[in-house]
Amino acid sequence: MEKEGFVSLWVGKVQSAAELSNLLAVSYSDEGDFVPSIFAKHFEIIRYDDATIEAEYYETASNDLNQLLEGFSYDDEIVTRFEELVQVGLPNDINSVVLLYNFKYTGEIFEATFQSNYLRFLGTVEYQ
Repeated sequence: MEKEGFVSLWVGKVQSAAELSNLLAVSYSDEGDFVPSIFAKHFEIIRYDDATIEAEYYETASNDLNQLLEGFSYDDEIVTRFEELVQVGLPNDINSVVLLYNFKYTGEIFEATFQSNYLRFLGTVEYQ
């Protein structure tokens, strides 16, 4: 699923910034093998470059995609493209965003709930 020039977007409701960090934390075994994050396991993502992920937790929830994506890498390109892709309103309670750059998610799982946290895949767009 790693693909240069593409970015995949997930949004959702997460309990705290610490919880978002916990969901995205990857590790490596003693042998150096990649151990996927909770997020990756739920969306059946086998591997991604953990240096290409950007995520943010917001204290105040929103459904404004422009506001939620402001300040991320290539936001001047990706905001418009994601707005065109999504075309439906987001729920009002979005407080977390996860972007995987150089990644074209092609999985079949679009929503995942883990404990009291929820993430939804919105789509993939080109950013270069």
